[in-house]
Amino acid sequence: MIRPLASVFEAFYETQAEREEAGDPRLSLEERYETHRGFVMAVRQATMQLIDERMLLPADGEIFVRAAQDSDVLRH
Repeated sequence: MIRPLASVFEAFYETQAEREEAGDPRLSLEERYETHRGFVMAVRQATMQLIDERMLLPADGEIFVRAAQDSDVLRH
């Protein structure tokens, strides 16, 4: 019998101050992307790479980029 892998999702903190207060060694969203625009650009770049590598269909890539644009990530 094959057992499914258990997964854990732990979101990044939005700011460096929140991250440091929690003792999380991972960079915050703000440290990674600086702004909402930076986040969207990173999603767009990763999406384009996956499309170029034929790992993602262009239509699906558009959905991910649109979701990033519509998200509240770094809109404080």
